[in-house]
This record gives sequence, C-alpha cells and structure tokens, in this order.
Amino acid sequence: MIASLVIGGVVLLAMIGVSCYGWVTLPADARVPVHFGAGYNNFVSKRLGLVMHPAAGAVIYVISAATTHNPAKAAAAVFIFPVAMCVLLAVQVGVIKVARSRSGMIG
Repeated sequence: MIASLVIGGVVLLAMIGVSCYGWVTLPADARVPVHFGAGYNNFVSKRLGLVMHPAAGAVIYVISAATTHNPAKAAAAVFIFPVAMCVLLAVQVGVIKVARSRSGMIG
C-alpha cells in the first residue's frame, strides 16, 4: 500500500519535471495536443497543455491515497493507480514531442 503511494509520488514529480522541461524548451506560442472533448486532435495553449497532465496525475494520486486507506480496496489500488499515472507520463512526453515538431523544433 505504501509502495503504491511512493511510486505514485515519484511519477507525479516526474510529470511536474516533464512539464517544466516543456515550459522551458517550447516556444511561447506552442500549441499542445489533447485527445478529449468534442473532437480528436484538439490543440490547446502551452500553459494549459503543460498543466493538464500533472493536474490529472495529482487527482489520480489523491484518489490513490484515499483508496489505500481502506484495506479492502487497497489491493487493486496498488497496481491500477501507479500504472495509470505511468500512462499519463508517457502521453505527456509524447505530447511535448508533438508540440516541438509542430513548432518547427528538431527533436
């Protein structure tokens, strides 16, 4: 139970670090892709795009922390929440790569 919170915390810190990296390396007018809402392949401002993933990770982390206090629900939380956060982290890295390529940056 504690391991899932530690892993989730590390992944959340990594998500914040990736957003900081994107903030520094992306141009001010960069558009960041999101894949939800009314359509597919929507693009949002750099600020919103870089805040959304860590915010979603924080929500998942809080739900994980609340769930692991109940031993009956903790067995599922040990695997599901850290995996979901790792998927968000991978998507976030991909989003920054797409934003960099659309901005004409190499990499």
